[in-house]
Amino acid sequence: MTGGAGFISSANKSSKENRNLGKIRPKRRGSEGISREKNMDKADLKNIDDSINYRMDRRSSFARSSYFFAGLVSLIIGLLLYMLFS
Repeated sequence: MTGGAGFISSANKSSKENRNLGKIRPKRRGSEGISREKNMDKADLKNIDDSINYRMDRRSSFARSSYFFAGLVSLIIGLLLYMLFS
C-alpha cells in the first residue's frame, strides 16, 4: 500500500483548512431574494393547475408506455426461449 500515510496527512491538512475557511466566511443570512408570499397573489392559478394536470398526464402516460415495453420485452424473451428449446 503505497502512499497511505501521505494520503492521510493530506486529508487531515485539507479538512483543517476547510474548517478554518468556515470560520472566515460570513454566515448566511435570511434570503433576500424572491419571497413566495409576496408573489403568490401574482400567480395565475389556472396556469398552475394546467401545468400540474399536464405533468400528471405525462406521468401516467409514461407508466403505461413502460408497462407496454416491459410486456413486449418479456414476450420476445419468452418467444426466443420457446424457439431455443423446442
